[in-house]
Amino acid sequence: MRSAVNKVIILCCALYLSGAHWMVLQTTAWTGMLISRSLSASVVEALDSTFDGQHPCRMCEAISSGKQTEERSQKELELLKKGGDLKFVEFCALSVQPPVGAVPVLWPDLTFPSERCADAPPTPPPLS
Repeated sequence: MRSAVNKVIILCCALYLSGAHWMVLQTTAWTGMLISRSLSASVVEALDSTFDGQHPCRMCEAISSGKQTEERSQKELELLKKGGDLKFVEFCALSVQPPVGAVPVLWPDLTFPSERCADAPPTPPPLS
């Protein structure tokens, strides 16, 4: 069970690092737009309005904004690496901001029971 969870976490991290999360989010947005628009119009009209770029939904706008923010951060990182005029403090402030709509992570308490630490380590016998 633990191995499967680790594999899922590694897969999610790899997808995020490769930028595939934007593709997954955009596909989800297009699917929702297509379904909601096909209820009030024909499928052909729903396809046209979904993929013409003139009628974005709120999720599409949020994805576009997120991509632009990520690209801006990447450009600022490249500028910092090249010795540009971006101050280190500004870079840290930009790179530490959580994504829009992020939920804080509540980590479990990793303290160990005191019984494990109660015994003193064994001491060697005195040399005589």
